[in-house]
Amino acid sequence: MRRCLLPIALLLSCSAMTTVADAARRTHAPRTSQTATPTPPKGTGLNAAAAAGATAAAAGVAAGAAATPAQADPNAAVDGDLLKGLPAPWKATVLDVPLPPPAPAPAPTAGKGRKPGQKVGQPANSGTVAGGNGGAVSPPATSPNRVLIPVPARMGLAAFRSGDSFIIVVDNAEPMDTSALRGDGIFSTLTVTTLPGATLLQLKLPDTREFFLSQQAEGWVLGDKPPPGNVYGDRRVINPLVADGGILYPMRRPGRVLSITDPASGKKLFVGTSTTDDGGILSFRHGDGYDVWPTTEGVVVAASSPDVGLRATPEGALLTSAVSPLPDSKVAVYANTVDLDWLGLQKLPDDQLEARLHKSLLAAADSDPAQRFAARLEEARAAFSVGAFLEARGILTVALEDDPEEAVRPEVSFLLAASELLSGNMDGAFLLEGPWPDNEQRATQVWRGLYLAAKGGHEAEAAHLLARDFTRLDNYPNSVRSVLLPFAAEQIGRYGSEEDLTVLDKLPKGSVYRLAAAFRDLRTGKRAPAYDVFNTLSTDPDPVVAEKALEQKTSLDMSDGKLTPLAAAEMFNSLMPDARLAGREATVRLLQADAYMRARKWPEALATLDMVKDTPEQVSEPVLSPMLFQTLAAVASEVVKDTDRDAILHGAAMLRAHLSALQPGTKKGEILMAYGKMLLGLGLADEAQEAFSDAVPMLDSPELKALAGQGLAESYIALKDLPGATDVLQRTDDPDLPDDMKASRRRLQARIDLARGDQTSALGLLNGDTFSDSLDMTARIHESRGEWAAAVANVRKMAEADIPPEGPLSATQQTLALRLASDASQASDEATLAWLAKLVGDRKMDGESGRVFRLLTQVGGTTPATAASASAGQKPAAANQP
Repeated sequence: MRRCLLPIALLLSCSAMTTVADAARRTHAPRTSQTATPTPPKGTGLNAAAAAGATAAAAGVAAGAAATPAQADPNAAVDGDLLKGLPAPWKATVLDVPLPPPAPAPAPTAGKGRKPGQKVGQPANSGTVAGGNGGAVSPPATSPNRVLIPVPARMGLAAFRSGDSFIIVVDNAEPMDTSALRGDGIFSTLTVTTLPGATLLQLKLPDTREFFLSQQAEGWVLGDKPPPGNVYGDRRVINPLVADGGILYPMRRPGRVLSITDPASGKKLFVGTSTTDDGGILSFRHGDGYDVWPTTEGVVVAASSPDVGLRATPEGALLTSAVSPLPDSKVAVYANTVDLDWLGLQKLPDDQLEARLHKSLLAAADSDPAQRFAARLEEARAAFSVGAFLEARGILTVALEDDPEEAVRPEVSFLLAASELLSGNMDGAFLLEGPWPDNEQRATQVWRGLYLAAKGGHEAEAAHLLARDFTRLDNYPNSVRSVLLPFAAEQIGRYGSEEDLTVLDKLPKGSVYRLAAAFRDLRTGKRAPAYDVFNTLSTDPDPVVAEKALEQKTSLDMSDGKLTPLAAAEMFNSLMPDARLAGREATVRLLQADAYMRARKWPEALATLDMVKDTPEQVSEPVLSPMLFQTLAAVASEVVKDTDRDAILHGAAMLRAHLSALQPGTKKGEILMAYGKMLLGLGLADEAQEAFSDAVPMLDSPELKALAGQGLAESYIALKDLPGATDVLQRTDDPDLPDDMKASRRRLQARIDLARGDQTSALGLLNGDTFSDSLDMTARIHESRGEWAAAVANVRKMAEADIPPEGPLSATQQTLALRLASDASQASDEATLAWLAKLVGDRKMDGESGRVFRLLTQVGGTTPATAASASAGQKPAAANQP
């Protein structure tokens, strides 16, 4: 029975815009080591009925496949089985050699992603093999806590723990130089046995410490501490897959398969080696007739049945059985089952999952109080497995209300958080961030990736976590996999690194996976094919797929110039009904706001961003804040330049409405500065003072602090607080300010001194400053003193700069011409009057200004005193103000 839940669409809809920078990855705890001979685990969480169902399901995968034991390598020793020189009770047999693998992909170019575990800025060859060179290379100096194993690039290696020994099996199909292979400290017990087809390294362990392997250009480095410069917990691991003919342990460059007898237990071991760092198996798994051991590198299978074998393939090591299907494959296939155990996932047919849910429901209803929580937990797991995530959450919530102490169990909190996530409740899903027990962290990271992807703001990290364990999702029951796999594939396609994108090479069929592949193609330079897919999928019957494809097609059309930003904004607006149905209204609103921003329609962009906050979807601050800051900064920048009072008033109102939503910082400080200038222009000095005061501590550079200090000083001047203005200028000063800023601050201090009546100090500050405001203040001081010749010299410089030689005169230019004429008349400066009359010519002036100007510029006519009297009513009031 298929259950269609609206919150599932909500999860599928979670998609984010571009982000600021790549988030830092967490260092995961290393996996625990096995200190004794492996024994079958007890209490796997799968009951007998579930195991029987799993076996039946396996029959559908491997029915008719006749797996036979692998044949011996024809290049093995003549006696066929035993390679000479092994210490008792060792023996090794080369079982199989893989077919030649495909040619390795070209090395990624700089800046296009990195290997798991490689930090930003780490050299590209760190942790990788030098391609192409066979034979031995000179090893670097060893250290007390690590030793180099000089394995050439084409030779495979496997490493595992058995009893009190750490064992490394090297598939040396070519000669290997082991003369320098020695160690001290804990590595002093290292023994090396060289055989015709293998090299065996054995290290006696004095305690339970863990060992780490990392691949370098010179070979493999073994250490009892994680390799320097590497995030070891982020390295690859081998996640097995059910494949035709058996269970595949995928490797990028598999080596040969060997057979040895374990010296600690005497068991027959199949060893699958790897020629590159693919990691190992996380935890012990038990199957019918075989055990899969935890490894540091490669695959080790302890076979107790003669029907079980391991053979090499170009894709990795394939575990096979003469009995088809492989017994208990659904139990033993997983490298680590913590997610399966905690969530109660079983890969069974839908009808069997429904039967399990019905059975667990009845068991919970009939359970005794002492067993009630365990029964309810099983019921919640059964509901989760059929895709009934809301029901699972409800069952578990009620159970925890009756038994709240059970919430401390990691398997309970993990199930609850996963149910919350798939029910669309991000607040309740935060527990997926961890931390979890050290030995379980690595196996829970795929769910952390799902949480980060749905939350937004950590797109690249989420894509990497999902890509690293993408194959785990393929082993989930169909009802869960059909929800998670398309979502994970799209996240990787949109935001994954170059290496992450490789996991999308083999996707199931279906439009949701074609969409993910199109995003991958778009990001790898295949723009035209990706566009064609988006265009085709824009009419897909799946409304979510169609809406996402049309979003992307519209964005590409806008970037290619096929649509104007305004037309794209209208197109995004027409998508809104479908976007709401798909649970993607917030995403489309963000795209629409971006289009308005490209069109420089800032008020429309701001209104659209406001609507984003009202959508049901959660939009992360790292996505929304940059767009909001950019829009408000643009509004502030344009309005500050405006001279229309209504425009300034409207801009100030927009800023005021959004200031509380901005996080404190330099960007907010800059917006507050612009807001303060608007308030000053509106005559609201009190509010301007508050805005500038809030801005100053948010600004981190001396230049920005100085600018805010100047605005704050101006507000103090407007409020007649001259000591406060001087104090602000001093507190925000810096000796390294640019010369133009220093001059601007001197002019402001001159205004303060002038307002105090200290004309001498003001003139000293303004001496030599040719800026218009400086010339104006200097001229006013000279005018007040009757020093007309000096006043004329300053006002004439202003007129030369501000009065054009032709064209109509503005009111300000007319006032400046009258002022110069009056001062020149007072100074009897006939030359200046003649120059000014010629400059103005017969251009008209408003009202009586023209008549007064003609009277003042009649050289040798009206006396200066008469002219001054006639122009008294025309002189601007500002000329007499400090």
